[in-house]
Amino acid sequence: MTMQRYSLPKASRNLIRAEMEMLKHAMPMQVLGTFGTQKEQPLRMTDTVVFRRLRPFNTTVQSNPADGYSETPSITTANFVTSEGTTPTPNTISYTDVTVTLEQYAILFQFSSKAELMYEDDIPGDMKKLTGETMAEVAELVCFGVVKAGTSVLYANGSTRAGLSTTISLNKLRAAARAIESNRGKYVNSKISAGPDYGTTPVEPSYCVFVHTDCVADIRDLPGFTKRVEYGSNIKAIHDREIGAVEDFRFITSPLFAPFLAAGATVTGTGMKSAGASNCDVYPMIIMAEDAWGHVSLKGKGYTGISPTIISSKVKNHANPSGMFGYVGADFWYAPVRLNENWMLRIEACVTDI
Repeated sequence: MTMQRYSLPKASRNLIRAEMEMLKHAMPMQVLGTFGTQKEQPLRMTDTVVFRRLRPFNTTVQSNPADGYSETPSITTANFVTSEGTTPTPNTISYTDVTVTLEQYAILFQFSSKAELMYEDDIPGDMKKLTGETMAEVAELVCFGVVKAGTSVLYANGSTRAGLSTTISLNKLRAAARAIESNRGKYVNSKISAGPDYGTTPVEPSYCVFVHTDCVADIRDLPGFTKRVEYGSNIKAIHDREIGAVEDFRFITSPLFAPFLAAGATVTGTGMKSAGASNCDVYPMIIMAEDAWGHVSLKGKGYTGISPTIISSKVKNHANPSGMFGYVGADFWYAPVRLNENWMLRIEACVTDI
């Protein structure tokens, strides 16, 4: 019996190749999108996704009920002592549900038939590359907007953003680690795999610190800072944009993590960076433990969750009857969500004006 090999139509193969090319240019731009819990939403299963987290044993409501439950188990060892012939008192378990709604995003470029037929540059090809890069930046900025709005925050000095006038310090990093660990936060030990396949890749356990590129000089000046090139052969970087480590922290940079311009104290005499030479710029530094946030994409939307648009100017239809224009772009459904406010923390600091 001869088995027949199923072959995708040429148009479908071309779209898959376009997705792969876009994804190739998108992945290097993603930083926050590389970490966290990943979930796929099946087609025709509503735009609302629920993440469910098992709460530690006997957690209690925090002093402000709106903040939900603490992540510290309340255990009294005497309650676990048993007696002969006595059945232990049974307990129950509880969960926290976090809901997020998928949103659709689209990038579209247009080119003329003359550009496609006569220009020496591969304009549609360059548009595919730019689509991947733009798509990654859109998703990254959406995620950054969500995670920087977390409720757990420390200030490099003082107790408000408006009073900030100093750079990041090792003591503030240690205070952040203490807060996360007291709530049973765990080291990040995996990241989302690069490429079209959904899954995770193991990484060296640590707390990830996501910072703007302007912060690099001050981070390198921290006591005990180890450059990435000095890690040695047994320790691998967890991201291509990682610059180094201090104690349990690995620092990953991106120019997309924009500061709050002129949101700090008066800049005079501080030596800090200021966009308007009046007040210090304030930079949010996001510290992450494992599963602090998550991402949702729509399964079955294209091959990788991306649905590309590749329309040659040669294609004539009711919207383009003379074949004057072609299009390159993509759309995708995506939503980031903070899963546990106690497992992530934002340190706000200024940076040295160099």
